[in-house]
Amino acid sequence: MTDSRNTHTPEGLADVLVEECETKFRIESTAREVFVHHGYHMVQPPTFEYYDVYDAAVTKPENMFKFFDNNGRMLALRPDLTTSVARMAATKPLGDLPYRIAYSGSAYRNDEAFSNTRQREFSQVGIELIGNDGTDADAEVIGIAAEALIKFGITDFQIDLGQVDYYKGLSEAAGLSETVSDSLREKINDKDFVAIDNMLEELDVSDELKDNFRELPKMFGGIEIVVSALENKSLNDKSKKALENLMQVYDALKNSGFENYLAVDLSMVPNLDYYTGIIVRGFAKGVAFPVCSGGRYDNLTEKFGRRLPATGIAIGVERIMSALSSVQEGSIKEESDYITVALAKGRLAELSTEIFEKLGYDIAEMKSKTRKLIFTDEKNKFRFILVKASDVPVYVEYGAADIGIVGKDTLLESGKNVYEVLDLGFGRCKMAVAGPASMRGKIDGRNIMRVASKYPHIARDYFHRVKGQTVDIIKLNGSVELGPIVGLSEVIVDIVESGKTLVENGLEVLEDVCELSARLIVNRVSLKMHREKIINLIGDIKNEIGKTDKEDR
Repeated sequence: MTDSRNTHTPEGLADVLVEECETKFRIESTAREVFVHHGYHMVQPPTFEYYDVYDAAVTKPENMFKFFDNNGRMLALRPDLTTSVARMAATKPLGDLPYRIAYSGSAYRNDEAFSNTRQREFSQVGIELIGNDGTDADAEVIGIAAEALIKFGITDFQIDLGQVDYYKGLSEAAGLSETVSDSLREKINDKDFVAIDNMLEELDVSDELKDNFRELPKMFGGIEIVVSALENKSLNDKSKKALENLMQVYDALKNSGFENYLAVDLSMVPNLDYYTGIIVRGFAKGVAFPVCSGGRYDNLTEKFGRRLPATGIAIGVERIMSALSSVQEGSIKEESDYITVALAKGRLAELSTEIFEKLGYDIAEMKSKTRKLIFTDEKNKFRFILVKASDVPVYVEYGAADIGIVGKDTLLESGKNVYEVLDLGFGRCKMAVAGPASMRGKIDGRNIMRVASKYPHIARDYFHRVKGQTVDIIKLNGSVELGPIVGLSEVIVDIVESGKTLVENGLEVLEDVCELSARLIVNRVSLKMHREKIINLIGDIKNEIGKTDKEDR
């Protein structure tokens, strides 16, 4: 019998067949033509380098493919091409400054999120402008990327501009520690309104600063966002200069004819250690992830012995292929006029539809006895789909649904890359560590060796990251309470509502892991491309929840 490993590619890798390969080469060739036309020169970095070349702040060590050479030195497949280009610029004679460098090649990431979903090997084309710290340099690389997208045949796209120093200024004004600042930054970048509110409640800063942080996730849209922010008298010089810099880059791109493709997102703060100024993300209809990304990174070359200001942008070739495929198949024609909402079948869907009904949406057919899974409100241009609860984050992450309503437990377990924008308040319960009373007070020791759970990712994260313990996580699908009773595990991690089932089986709650409730989640691209509709819906739902809370009181 033939070994399947001889006939299949490893997880996250794929053969590129004839038609796809021709499309891929055409994209890469077109990009090179655009880059060369603007005076950029192609280079080819090595496929792997010494592990120390790559910055752990940019790509986590566990997400790199690592191996050793004959001398025992650790090597890594390149997780991106920018770092290798920065090393070249700092150590090789490349002519007179500024350097205009272009590249085309594959990058590799051993990220669990890529397994079975996105590719572990992916292709990029991009440019780096090194040695120029002016706004003209930022505008140049962004404009060239926009020109390339148009040349590829993509016309329905949006390029978001951000500026990391705006957030850094707020953080400095608040006197936040590096740890707290980075944690809050992460939540703002993810537009996790619930977690942001929780963090701000604990911070000892002025109400004015709290309001500035609280508003930040909503500060995306047109250039009026920047104009309005500049009128805020409470901003310090760093934040003001960041806004002025962003305005200058915007104006330069506007003068070059790219105004219709531009938007602003001040909450886009992915990495404060790497980015030092302007940040860029490009989105195209039909693709659930950014098709290009980049920004200013003035500190990277210093790692290699020579500090040079730098800015650049990378375009994902496979994502451009997806965007072109969507256009050709016509899947984003009139479909883009609708907002699709994924609802978890069962009680959660019933509670969710009650909210939409109160807001005036037509959900009459959903309330009837039917086996249909798709329901359309033609008047409001909304489409509702009923899916399994665990699938809601998947539909939303990949853009098959713009919005979803799902339990926090499912969201945590899935680890999907979505915006979590609202705590809906219903379906409240908690995730907890439970076990026999004899285990109380022993969880912090070496007594816990095995943990049974329907939620292995949540359990692993709690014990490994929060408790600092290495335990064996056993995935169960049925009655998890049996684990400690029959000796399969010492404790369990599970959802607890009344706790009655635990008591009836001789178990009790030993520690709370986290509070759970239904959450409103949004696809990252949909929030940009359907901003007005989705922001209005979030506001309407929030107001409706507020009314219900008052009535309950």
